[in-house]
Amino acid sequence: MVKQIVAMFLFFLAYYVILSRSRRTSVKVFLLGLIAAVLKLSEGLTTENISRVVDFNTIGLLLGMMIIVSVLKSTGFFQMASVYAVRLGRGNLRRTVSMLAVFIAILSAFLDNVTTLLIFAPILFLVSDAAEVDPSKVLVLGVIASNVGGMATMIGDPPNIVIGNASGLSFASFIVHLAPMSFLMLLISLRMLSSVVSVDRASEAGLKRLAATNPREAITDKKLLLRTATIFVATICAFAFHEALDIDMAFIALLGATLSLIVANKSFEDVAKEIEWDTLFFFMGLFSLTHVMQELGLLSGFASLISMVRSRSLLLVVLVWLSAVMGSLLSAVPTTVVLVPVVKYLIGLGYSTHLWWAIALGVGLGANLTPIGAAVNIVGISLLKRFTGKSVSFREFFQTSFAWVLTGLIIASLYMVVMAFVGW
Repeated sequence: MVKQIVAMFLFFLAYYVILSRSRRTSVKVFLLGLIAAVLKLSEGLTTENISRVVDFNTIGLLLGMMIIVSVLKSTGFFQMASVYAVRLGRGNLRRTVSMLAVFIAILSAFLDNVTTLLIFAPILFLVSDAAEVDPSKVLVLGVIASNVGGMATMIGDPPNIVIGNASGLSFASFIVHLAPMSFLMLLISLRMLSSVVSVDRASEAGLKRLAATNPREAITDKKLLLRTATIFVATICAFAFHEALDIDMAFIALLGATLSLIVANKSFEDVAKEIEWDTLFFFMGLFSLTHVMQELGLLSGFASLISMVRSRSLLLVVLVWLSAVMGSLLSAVPTTVVLVPVVKYLIGLGYSTHLWWAIALGVGLGANLTPIGAAVNIVGISLLKRFTGKSVSFREFFQTSFAWVLTGLIIASLYMVVMAFVGW
């Protein structure tokens, strides 16, 4: 009983740290995970069993993709893509922001969405400044596009990586089941532009000057870009066939990362600053705490409570909304790590694997509701403060995205019911 009380205390303390957005959140969560190991709250929490506690397939996949993105970033690829998006807008603000949102969504589906926003945020602010519109509104649309794009694939955002590795579902199945919803929600977010962004013709003159920039000037090393892009495409293709190849996705990502470093003539030290170490250690700490909660039977009680919903279709809807609410308040990654063992328990009782898609959609959509819903939200707001001196309050962010999230959750609920009905 003492172990359960201490475990719950550490677990809820970790969530308090996350919600309070205190400094060094990842370090504190990792520390709490270490404390759980030192106190031996779980017999499995030892160095010999660490690979069963911490999902190193998730850690390796994230690390590998971060390295590839770092090398790709050094070639000027993202800057080129940003300028092309502005040029395609032809001086029209709504068209320009729409193109930027599409570019952000597509790249976020296959790259780390935080890195994607880091590259595109300055362009969003530049466009806002040139058109003399509120940059906070444009930023929120960029954040939504990043989250929506990340929701489309297994590697697009950390929650999907966790779900993919825990469920054993294939890379292709994520695209087949989640990409249609992602595409639909992207279209709806673009429709939001008419109500969120307005501009007169006179102020669009600045956009036309910006569109005259030559995108090819952004490329710093054409040969390296071609080589790294080839490795990146090959890595994505290998992800799609990883089941047939019988190779863990972490090994594929790390292989691609190592080859990228070799062709770029770089060492691990050269890209160390580009790797989001906070994210990796945050995962390790959270995995440890969740493992303790699971081993002590504390999460099975939560799962048993959810399993009281007898209707399988209703259970899918409940999970969509539950994961969305939890994700918006507790952040997407912690919510996913907690719900994964719950879903495993329910599937063990005979429920359908559709439950995985329910939490993926719920967390993916709910992350857009609040400024703390996902890491990309927090990063985007900090960039807004740094570049423009403006900020987005909790209320402003909520008001901007509420109608979109509510619409998405209703559609996702119907989508899940239909999916379960037809056995897709």
